[in-house]
Amino acid sequence: MSTKSPSSKNILWIIAKVLIFMLCLYLAYLVLKPLLGIILSIGFWIIKVAVVVFISLLVLHLLLRIIFKIDLLEIIFGVRWPK
Repeated sequence: MSTKSPSSKNILWIIAKVLIFMLCLYLAYLVLKPLLGIILSIGFWIIKVAVVVFISLLVLHLLLRIIFKIDLLEIIFGVRWPK
């Protein structure tokens, strides 16, 4: 076990590395912020469209079943799979 005290050069080097790391993180944030906004907006738009299509098919199925006694799942898939 060493009883030597750490040199000031070593501490300054660690502080410099931490500052460089923080600067790199900040630059990455500045560069990726617009890209992340675009990717999230496209993802939310896709999810929104998928939910609207699913809900409209569900409402169409329920209305056809209640009003006309037509089973939309049987027409689409041929056989009622949840027997």
